[in-house]
Amino acid sequence: MELLDKENIQLSSQKMSWEDAIRLTAQPLLTKGKIKESYIQAMIDKVKEYGPFINIGEYLALPHARPEEGVIETGISFLKLKYPVNLLDDPNHPVSIFICLAASDSSQHLEALMKLTKILSKKENLQVLLQSSNIEEISSLLEGV
Repeated sequence: MELLDKENIQLSSQKMSWEDAIRLTAQPLLTKGKIKESYIQAMIDKVKEYGPFINIGEYLALPHARPEEGVIETGISFLKLKYPVNLLDDPNHPVSIFICLAASDSSQHLEALMKLTKILSKKENLQVLLQSSNIEEISSLLEGV
């Protein structure tokens, strides 16, 4: 099952806060009815409560929350920022790629995480994502997620 539609990939050259980056990342999922507004707030609240745990790699964050906090249907969305944001305004956690994961249950959550990990664990793939300003290139790299 492909979870990341090309329409869910966004590029932004706007400067913004980390909270706004999470909101923007999740917007395609909200627009398509895959999540509720409460899911976006839950992702932001988790970072405020638990710290920058979503910062899973160099300039990479994976915001997510529990399925019962507003997931209607499993989906993934992607945002690449021209200007990195600092999670919790901490300069030790700059992020320019956000991948929002909304899974309707734990097995789909794990499956999507495994697919993402397989792609993102290759340093060269992460470098392509960090340097890319082309939705087609990002889409083809993340194909199958």
